[in-house]
This record gives sequence, C-alpha cells and structure tokens, in this order.
Amino acid sequence: KMINIILFIFISLFCYLIGSISFGRILSKFITGVDITKVGSGNTGATNVLRNSGPKLGFTVLILDMLKSIIPVIILYLLNLFETQGTIQFFALLFVVGHCYPIYNKFKGGKGVATGIGPLVIIFFPSSIAALIVFIMAILFTKYVSLGSILGCIFAFISMVLFNLFNLFDASYYDLIYIIPAVSIIIYKHKENILRLIDNNENKLSFKKI
Repeated sequence: KMINIILFIFISLFCYLIGSISFGRILSKFITGVDITKVGSGNTGATNVLRNSGPKLGFTVLILDMLKSIIPVIILYLLNLFETQGTIQFFALLFVVGHCYPIYNKFKGGKGVATGIGPLVIIFFPSSIAALIVFIMAILFTKYVSLGSILGCIFAFISMVLFNLFNLFDASYYDLIYIIPAVSIIIYKHKENILRLIDNNENKLSFKKI
C-alpha cells in the first residue's frame, strides 16, 4: 500500500504543476510582448488575454487551458490506478487549484473557468452541459463573461445535486469532491467581478482589440 500512497502524492503534485502552467502569461509574452499580469485585470486567463492581446490569442489560451486539465484527467481515468472512489475527482480539482494559484507565478493565476469545465466533461458530462448552456445564455443576454462563469458554476453544482437526488445519469456523490471546492474557488476568484456587477461597471465582452 506504501507504493499506492507514493503514487498518489506524485500524481497529485503532477496535476497541480500541470494546472499551474499559465498559457495566457507565456503566449502573451512570446507572441505580443505583453506581460498579461501587468495589464487589464492582471489575470492570466483567456478573457484578459482576449482583451489585451487580441481574440485569436484569447481563444488559443482558452483551448489550451481546457486541454491542460481534460487530457491528463482522461489519461488518469483510463489508467484507473486507484480503487478508492473519489481519487479522479480529487486529481481533477488540483488542476483548478494549480491554474488559480500557480506556483510559477507567486500563486497569482486565472479564475479557473476553462480549466474547471474540462474535467467536468469527463467526471460528469450532464452537469458540464448544464453549466455550458447557462454560461452561453448568460453571455448572449448580458455580454458579461464573469456573470456567465459564475452562473455556469452555480448551475453545474445545482444540476449535480439534483441528478444525485433523483438518481439520474448514474450520478455519484463522489463528484461533489470535485465540484464543491472547484466552484467555491472559481466564484471566490470572481469576487472583484461580483462587486463590479453590483456597481454596474463590469466590462462587457468585446472582440475588438484594445
């Protein structure tokens, strides 16, 4: 069993370090020469990159931030190294923690939306669809990415609880190991956006390069 504990610690560390890779910071620096941590919201996520380095780069960062969590989670899911329930959910959570609090950038990262939706697709697909529908609808109606992100997170959680209560789609309460902390972190990272939304001075989504 000792080997299992060592393997668990090693994989946990690996997930966190991969999650910590800030594509927004790296690509903005190399391609446009912009230090993304010094402009706009100072955030390393796709929205800030879109606003300060253009939509093409913003979209690239979005995809890469999703893939950095979804690909390793698929691999871990297929390898199925641990019999203990809830391990895959815990590993998935570490990508979000890494993205939001990266060790390579003094623990200042993104808000975890793109990195968070990736593993949810694998862990519990119906909730990822619920989150995505709410996310897109909120943005279409309000043009606020932050509001879409927050509502998407809340609905991912609510849908997961409901699917569990009504025993739908093979829902498992172990998935809450992932969703509760992930949603909490993502919403907490949006605290400034929430204040701006309340004050009615949040930035609306625009594809024009500033």
